[in-house]
Amino acid sequence: MLFKHPKVLYALLALLIPILIHLFKLRKFKKTAFTNVAFLEKIRLQTRKSSQLKKWLVLGSRLLLLTGLIFAFAEPYFPSSSKKQQPEKYIIYLDNSFSMQAKGENGPLLKRAIQELIEQINENQIITLFTNNEVFKNIRISEAQNELMDIDYVAEQLSPDQLSLKFKQLSKGNKNQAFIAISDFQKLTNASYSDLDKFAVDVIKLTPQQFQNVVIDSLHLKNKNNELILEILASSNQFKQNLPLSVFNGTNLIGKAELNFSETNTQKIEIPLPKNTNINGYVQTVSPGLTYDNTRYFSVNTPPKTAILAIGSPNNNRFLQKIYTSKEFIFKGTSLANLNYADISTSNCIIINEVNELSSALKQNLISFTNQGGILVVIPAKGDDNKLENFLKSSYNIEFRNRNSAEKKVTQISFEHPIFKNVFSKQIKNFQYPTVKENYQIKNAQKVLGLEDNTIFLAQKNNVYIFSAPLNEQTTNFKKSPLIVPCFFNIAKQNTPTSQISYSINQPNDININITDQNQDKVLHIKNDLEQFIPLQQLYKNYVKISTTNLPHKAGNYVVTSNDSIISYISYNYPTNESNLVYDDLSTFKNNKPNTSVTTYFSNAKASFKIKELWKWFLIFALAFLAIELLLLKFLK
Repeated sequence: MLFKHPKVLYALLALLIPILIHLFKLRKFKKTAFTNVAFLEKIRLQTRKSSQLKKWLVLGSRLLLLTGLIFAFAEPYFPSSSKKQQPEKYIIYLDNSFSMQAKGENGPLLKRAIQELIEQINENQIITLFTNNEVFKNIRISEAQNELMDIDYVAEQLSPDQLSLKFKQLSKGNKNQAFIAISDFQKLTNASYSDLDKFAVDVIKLTPQQFQNVVIDSLHLKNKNNELILEILASSNQFKQNLPLSVFNGTNLIGKAELNFSETNTQKIEIPLPKNTNINGYVQTVSPGLTYDNTRYFSVNTPPKTAILAIGSPNNNRFLQKIYTSKEFIFKGTSLANLNYADISTSNCIIINEVNELSSALKQNLISFTNQGGILVVIPAKGDDNKLENFLKSSYNIEFRNRNSAEKKVTQISFEHPIFKNVFSKQIKNFQYPTVKENYQIKNAQKVLGLEDNTIFLAQKNNVYIFSAPLNEQTTNFKKSPLIVPCFFNIAKQNTPTSQISYSINQPNDININITDQNQDKVLHIKNDLEQFIPLQQLYKNYVKISTTNLPHKAGNYVVTSNDSIISYISYNYPTNESNLVYDDLSTFKNNKPNTSVTTYFSNAKASFKIKELWKWFLIFALAFLAIELLLLKFLK
């Protein structure tokens, strides 16, 4: 038997007081004998013995009465048979990732878990609660109810290793504490939450009622013709009814479709968009599962035309003029003798097309041009053995020498290079490869196109592209190859400030924003009605590269502004990896079996921590002896 207030037992010393008083009243008197009173003496002796017995019984009842009261105030109890003790502090992980939007028996998993925590935890209990993005340290439920109710969903989720490390950090220097993890334990990677069992974490696994969900997985433009391609995935193909899909530009409806998953769980839809129009819109559907992935935002900006300057003879530049049409490019061809150096500063891409020799002034202008982010393409002249070598070596550390006259085919294509990444639907091997009759050796540069002997045909180093052979018909039939159009087209577009139609939150994003001369020295802002921030930005020739990673926090449509004037539209979306309703198997836990709800966990915990309190019995015991004392005083003669 243990006591909650053991110091009260010092009051037992007060029991000496009635004993001393009783002994004082039982002191002996002097006896005096009288004659002829033998009968009276016998009656007196019997009466005195009865009186002493009554006093001893009253004393005993009073002592037991006081003892019962003292023990009652000390609150004795028998401890629980369980080895667990009532914790002084709870350290709780509450998963607030998007998968916790799924509905359980009593509503969304996260919101219901918060409500049950408020109901089950004593209002004066000290807890530390952390989510995927916040920490509430050493709080009481009564003081932090509003903050807990305002916990919102976020795109990130702590991995098993991060979760274990967080528990260890928050538990330092504390004893007699309980660790609780509340989550649906969605399986996003191959990592398992089994370490939580080793760390003695009590697990509360929340399970949604249904495992059906529709997610707009991806969207992009088809061939830049403003045909929006959507890929919509369903986690179950048991949807009996068709689901609506709507496309908006701002608040204006610009497209509609229906999704039918009766036979497949994947839908691919193409929706035409208005041409030559800036669009800051979103795609929306209705799903009975998660809600965060029912909307995806996108932006379409009318791209500026790319300025191309080709330096070479008119005959050599003729094929370039056919590639760089006036619809998307501003093409200007000139010979070296007629070159206007002012055109260099206004160009996005310069092509040196079989020029025999570069002047010192042109070399200096080209170096300045590439340092400012301009794209330089070098096509060597036939028989030009050493005239480019010094320039490329000294300016860009590219080795260009040793002409080889053996005929070879262009057989190697870097499909992952930005030039060809979106050109081919798959890697091909039975291609009609162009041939090259002679080429130079290129070193210290990345291979974009390669020859069959593993040498380089097209090389890149930073923003400089070099062909290892002239492109005239006497040297190669590359002009007749299907590769020439995407090759030159996409090289020029490398310096065009175009942006994707959407970007992912919490991912590194580099975005090129077209600027005018009046905005050259202005700081760019990204904002919408809820959020505004200044991104990391770097000024290049005719554009600014802005970089974002941790900002913005919310998915949506944003605008890029300079002095409150809109320069470009930009959109951000949450990653869709949490849309896959697959969860970790926690049945292997040995030490701490998972609970199914917060209420169940605390009910079981309170039962295991429950003690047998005895103070009521001691109070009844004291009252009983009080009654016995009253009966002794009244009826015992």
